[in-house]
Amino acid sequence: MGLPKPLGPLAVAFADFELLRRSEAPLIEHEAATPVPPMRIFYPTSQQPKWWRDAADRRWLMSITYAFGYLQTFILPSTTARRIMLWVLAGIIYIFMWPGSALAASVSSPIVQLSEGSDQRLPIVIFSHGLWACRTTYTALCCDLASHGYIVVAPEHLDGSSNAVHYHDENGKRKWIHHAFSNVPFVNVPMEDRSNQLRQRIAEIQRVIDVLEDLDGGLITQNKNVITGKLSLDVSTLKGRLSLSNLTVAGHSFGGATAITACGRDARLRWCIGLDVWWEPVEKVDYERVAGKVPVLLLNTESFEWKKLTDARKLFLDCRRAAANTTEDPLVTEVATIKGTCHQDQSDIPLLFPILSKKIGISGTLDCMIAKNTNNWACLDFLQRNLMLTKVGLKLNTYNACYN
Repeated sequence: MGLPKPLGPLAVAFADFELLRRSEAPLIEHEAATPVPPMRIFYPTSQQPKWWRDAADRRWLMSITYAFGYLQTFILPSTTARRIMLWVLAGIIYIFMWPGSALAASVSSPIVQLSEGSDQRLPIVIFSHGLWACRTTYTALCCDLASHGYIVVAPEHLDGSSNAVHYHDENGKRKWIHHAFSNVPFVNVPMEDRSNQLRQRIAEIQRVIDVLEDLDGGLITQNKNVITGKLSLDVSTLKGRLSLSNLTVAGHSFGGATAITACGRDARLRWCIGLDVWWEPVEKVDYERVAGKVPVLLLNTESFEWKKLTDARKLFLDCRRAAANTTEDPLVTEVATIKGTCHQDQSDIPLLFPILSKKIGISGTLDCMIAKNTNNWACLDFLQRNLMLTKVGLKLNTYNACYN
């Protein structure tokens, strides 16, 4: 059990950031309606992690509350007895997973320095998690991207779609948001409610971009990060290091829908990766907004298919084809399916629980490490071909992704 070392030539570090909430009236109206979500930021470093160093801060499962949230996907906490049982199981899992699941990344190490005379700014990927997930659920992918020179920002959405999320209120008090529909079977949640969540997620992605712009410009002081201790991001780390013209949004499942929709609403997003996009909450007007705007990679697993989903994806692709006929520039739309995979093969779960994942059917027939590597190389291949990383000071070896 445990996460593998990153695929790339660079070591990886991470730190957490949460913008201090204002107790007074905000200067900008949308700040009140859409707070900045807490986020984990992965970035390349020159310092290799030591397994005994900062082990507690490098835990994949950050709290027993997250373990409780994951378990709710299998057992609805509909009665007091069930909730007690879930908390007991969560405690056992939380203890069992430490320290074997420590992240293969160091905590708050200095960001890598590029060769002298080259542009020091690094391309950015904002990664939106899926339902019942959180900021650490896709750590393997985030680390693989960071080890190739990307700064990866993983926000923890406040819309009630995560398994759990902790944040600090205006008084600095730590609070929790649990999954909004934990007592309701997945199929019984009205799609209108999911669409409302999607709109909030998009607004949160836009707020994350606002914060990244301020961090790059040195406009955020250290006391504005309410995260304390070793995990706290040193805000000076990202000053002048963010290539805001090379901004990608990516996501898995509901996060894939968030990525697709966000890049149609915010011109600052230049590329899009959708992993097993859950298309149903996306409204038709958003298909038309994103059509023709940015290069898109749709990377699917073999088992995540049903009629409403495939019909919605076809509608999106039809909009892309129509847009391609009206633009002079080539429109990049890449679609691939990884054979022998299930929906969760694009997350960390099968890597941490390989045998159990196969037995309960959340991982496909393909070896989970091969599935992870194929998925992540495909993402890297798409980004490398479209962003041309050598232009931002990184000279990395070329590679081929075998995912057809």
